[in-house]
Amino acid sequence: MKRIGPLLSCAAMLVACGPQESTEVPVGPVEVVTQRVSDEVAGVSIDVPSDWRVQKDPVLFNTYGFALFDPSGPSTGGHERSPVARIALAYQVKPEQIEGLVQDLMSKYPEFPLTRTEVVVGQGLRGIAVSGLPGTDSYSLVYVADGERVYRIGLWTEEPGLDNRARGVLASLKFEQPRKTVQSLNLVPVEQAMRAEPPAEQLALNKQAQAERAMKVALEGGEPQQMEAPAPVHAMQTACEFGQPGGMFWQTVWDYTNKFYSGYTTVYSGTYYNLRPGDPGWSAMSGNYGSWWGQNYHVRKCNTGLLNQFYANDWPAHKNANVYPAITGTVEWAGWDYYDSEGYYTLGNYVVVRNNGYRAIMAHLTSVAVSAGNSVGMNTIIGYAGKTGGPWDEHVHSRVAYGESRTYNGQPYGGSIVWPNKLRCVDCRANDPGDAAGNGDGQFDVKDSSGAKFYTRFYHGRWMRG
Repeated sequence: MKRIGPLLSCAAMLVACGPQESTEVPVGPVEVVTQRVSDEVAGVSIDVPSDWRVQKDPVLFNTYGFALFDPSGPSTGGHERSPVARIALAYQVKPEQIEGLVQDLMSKYPEFPLTRTEVVVGQGLRGIAVSGLPGTDSYSLVYVADGERVYRIGLWTEEPGLDNRARGVLASLKFEQPRKTVQSLNLVPVEQAMRAEPPAEQLALNKQAQAERAMKVALEGGEPQQMEAPAPVHAMQTACEFGQPGGMFWQTVWDYTNKFYSGYTTVYSGTYYNLRPGDPGWSAMSGNYGSWWGQNYHVRKCNTGLLNQFYANDWPAHKNANVYPAITGTVEWAGWDYYDSEGYYTLGNYVVVRNNGYRAIMAHLTSVAVSAGNSVGMNTIIGYAGKTGGPWDEHVHSRVAYGESRTYNGQPYGGSIVWPNKLRCVDCRANDPGDAAGNGDGQFDVKDSSGAKFYTRFYHGRWMRG
């Protein structure tokens, strides 16, 4: 690591340039400790702040590179590890194809006010940027050639266009002839990786848990009778957020194959709850430092051109644990988005399920187990938990929205974000072990006449059982 001036740190620039009292000595430029990030396969190096996280491509896409994440996030909240850029060698593209790719990209998103600009990349290379693309944040895509090599650089920003941080990333890039080939990495192709099954022993447990769940569902009221979620009343249709309407089915998305907390459960000690081993299947609302409603990465609810995720939940979930759909319906998307819509890159492997005007997203899956067009019910395994899309612990990102639009490639955006009022659980219990009074986190809240159980209280860190 070394120290340089404030090349990429907005915070450092604010400290250096902020207002000063006349009695104080003027503050000089704030030094930023940096790290050198280099990839000898992509033929790229860059100096970035030392606290930025680096995520190299875990599988083989149609490009190869790495993503950068800023732990401080944008000034409006941001994720603990907010995406900054993905820098990749487009090893299948020739320089003479760039113009055609840019024109094709802009023609595919006529509903977005895209802008095309020429930008300087590295030591004087000329690139073409397309800004205003949809994603989890405002997204720009840059094509630039260094000799016969073509690079594809994605940049996430708070607002559409290239901000100072994005331009700083572009200016700091250094290109050189790769010393290794992409083929030498022996990465699993994305088409294969996104549909991989868990190891045999885990898969047997997954199928056993699914079968047991199906029996419990049959005893506890069965599948919801009304498969189509009712549309909200007219007043709600114009809002960009609303609570789950009565009669809409929504469920927890995991089962006892989830051992994220090492099979621990909550136990009442008389004054507070602690953990003891021996009872898998627990998770917590935005637990393990996951993003909570209106905090960290879950801050957007009214943007018409981006993915709104204000009421999303991060459910800690053990790798390869079963994941079920939050709502029943039809699969619209299943897999890893890696082509034109890389603004959704941080979702990793994800599944979108639609029911009437509602869409649910379950993201960061190790792999998916369904395909677009499949009908999914309460007991359908849609995929297996993981941490794809970024440098975080295993968890399932789950979210429901209403009235979203879709890009040509099938990615949702806009619409109204929905918060849960009633989540159905299958393997949940009336009382926590050791809590004779039946008070506290982990117990279901209500049971209907059919025997189906539901959670109705929601707060950060609440323990739940699938």
